Amino acid sequence: MPEHMSVSVRELMEYVYRGGSIDDRFRSHSSMVEGTLIHQAVQKEYKDSDQKEVDLQYQYLIDEVSLNIHGRCDGLLQFSDGPVIDEIKSTSRLLEEISEESYPIYWAQAKGYAYIYADKEDLEEIRVQLTYVQKQTKEKKRFMHVFAKADLELFMQDTVEEYMSYARILLHIREQKEKSIPEFSFPFPGYRKGQRKLAGAVYRTSQEKRNLFAQAPTGIGKTISTLFPAIKSMQLGEQERIFYLTAKTVTRMTAEEGLQLMEESGLNLRSVTITAKDKICFKEETICQPEHCEFAAGYYDRINGAIVDILRNETQMTRSVVETYARKHKVCPFEFSLDLSDVVDIVICDYNYIFDPRVSLKRLLPEHKKKTTLLVDEAHNLVERARSMYSATIFQNSYWEMEDQWKETNEKLAQTAKAVRKDLESISHNEHESTIEAIPGDLEENLERFVYRAEFELKEQNDGEKGEALLDCYFSTQNFLKILALVDDHYEFIVTNSQGNKSLKLFCLDPSHILERVTRPFRSSVYFSATLSPFAYYKDMLGGQDDDYILRLPSPFQPEQIEVMISPLSTRFKNREQTAERLAELLYNQVKKQHGNHLCFFPSYQYMNMVYHHFKKYGDIESVAQEHGMTEERRDDFLAQFVSGGQLVGFAVLGGIFSEGVDLRGDRLNGVAVVGIGIAPRSFEKELINTYFTKRGENGYDYAYVYPGMNKVMQAGGRLIRSEEDHGIIQLIDDRFLSNKYTKLLPEEWRSFRIIR
Repeated sequence: MPEHMSVSVRELMEYVYRGGSIDDRFRSHSSMVEGTLIHQAVQKEYKDSDQKEVDLQYQYLIDEVSLNIHGRCDGLLQFSDGPVIDEIKSTSRLLEEISEESYPIYWAQAKGYAYIYADKEDLEEIRVQLTYVQKQTKEKKRFMHVFAKADLELFMQDTVEEYMSYARILLHIREQKEKSIPEFSFPFPGYRKGQRKLAGAVYRTSQEKRNLFAQAPTGIGKTISTLFPAIKSMQLGEQERIFYLTAKTVTRMTAEEGLQLMEESGLNLRSVTITAKDKICFKEETICQPEHCEFAAGYYDRINGAIVDILRNETQMTRSVVETYARKHKVCPFEFSLDLSDVVDIVICDYNYIFDPRVSLKRLLPEHKKKTTLLVDEAHNLVERARSMYSATIFQNSYWEMEDQWKETNEKLAQTAKAVRKDLESISHNEHESTIEAIPGDLEENLERFVYRAEFELKEQNDGEKGEALLDCYFSTQNFLKILALVDDHYEFIVTNSQGNKSLKLFCLDPSHILERVTRPFRSSVYFSATLSPFAYYKDMLGGQDDDYILRLPSPFQPEQIEVMISPLSTRFKNREQTAERLAELLYNQVKKQHGNHLCFFPSYQYMNMVYHHFKKYGDIESVAQEHGMTEERRDDFLAQFVSGGQLVGFAVLGGIFSEGVDLRGDRLNGVAVVGIGIAPRSFEKELINTYFTKRGENGYDYAYVYPGMNKVMQAGGRLIRSEEDHGIIQLIDDRFLSNKYTKLLPEEWRSFRIIR
């Protein structure tokens, strides 16, 4: 029996015929929506007898492999002298710059469709048309060729033979996966309390193509409890890929450790971790242009060899593994990891590769999404991250600078920058922040004109500060236009006038509707965190629907493992100087009561340093404080000081890098203190959120301030008990913790607290 595999015409041609360099100076940043709209506009001009989006399939048998080549051609046009295959491509380039030879890969794709159709209809020859549409002007340019079926057949044979060495590797790793998944079992002797229930819920969610919101307290083992059932769900073949989405590097490492553990238990899958471009780039400056970077120059000429090599020899493609093979094959490590994401079984990456419209993986086609499950770790973080992702700002002075810099050398570019600048000048003249009902009528069109002119200038290989400033302004304008396409009644337009530099912000008040729209095409989504509380708030804000599954699990730990104290001391801004010394004393008493290492969390650096100054007067206790803008190396050094059996007090900021995702097991952490209720200071934007949700019938103040603040408190407290052997003390310092509003938001296991008067 032949082995079966499937590949789209597009994927087949891209693998065999792509070549050249990465050049980020002038890459198309248009959205798939924009490309789709251009396709639809061309297709509307077709005659009634013409067909659009025509499904085509061909079964190719080669070396005992049955290769199903499939695709959907843009148009099948009917003329009296025979049919024409139409392939539509949008472009930012001037049409006069495009020749028949400009994009061989597009001809290859069109010829693939032409061969399949000619074979199906038994045609001796067929015409193929490439239709280029200029994105800004919507002008069209067409090229047409007549191909003999015999020539197309030879072309397809050569293409498939070139692809088969790669296809055999894909078949081999698929065979390994399909053999290992049914045979491997849970990688621990037994389940912790609540772990089996979570794993079962994730498996059922994936099988039923549903969504799940799960609050799973620290210690259950959320990573294994979600990855294991999602992988087992692949056994039936309908689910092919998992995206494990995280907000922080440390949780990505936890997912990698979980996969390593399962591999040691017999699992054989391929995974890749995508690391941010600026972190993994080999160059001092991240300039993705062939003149600046040898890893970008000729990237597409070498990438196939790199992919084949790493797939043959590696299963877990972590950052260090990707870097090793990228250096070996002289390819960009970031783009390499993105290309690997197309062929592996599990992708570990930041939220933004799925949710952020500016950097999300455009290569994830609808047919891939419906076979992909999303596992969203620490999902409480996604609310604020999404609000930021779906907001965008432009600054008047950026366009003033462009106007000034280019007026001598590119008058048309300078004029478009001036038009944008004048539009921004014309809006609200308030001193500070205000909202407006609508943006100026010509602003969107003028921004599009600026992008159009900037793209042509950027093609001229503008280097130096002037070119860099143009590139920055170009990207921020592109981002603004992308977000502008999402704007509806969930948004406010905020105008800020700061020292003469006016800005316009598209502020997303409620990201839930966009999150729901983004995840809808995927097979299933699992949102999990130790702190999805209150549950209704997070389900609402993450785009949950009535038919989604929900799961709340109790803590797996015993009540006697943790002692909770509440010290009703005012930490309000107006009282901080008067109570700072008493606060330092409360922290000192905690350390003396519970020997070992402690972490104390504060609402701001200023407050932290004020109390730290008083605490250092107690000379018998060693202490260390978090610094502004710590590098990853400095963060590691900070945590490395918390050694088993030591006595160290760490001062850190609530909601910062040390209050989430930090895992100091056993005797490395014996106590936590949380100062304040985590509420952010009142701000213009927070008040807009407050008003928006109040009008919706919710408690707007809680949505804007209380729930996000208390989540920080619970996350910080969650650093303490990480395993069945851990014991320790938590001190909550603020008189408001004793009010009913805040007490009922505390985790169940914290509510047997003792009050320190």
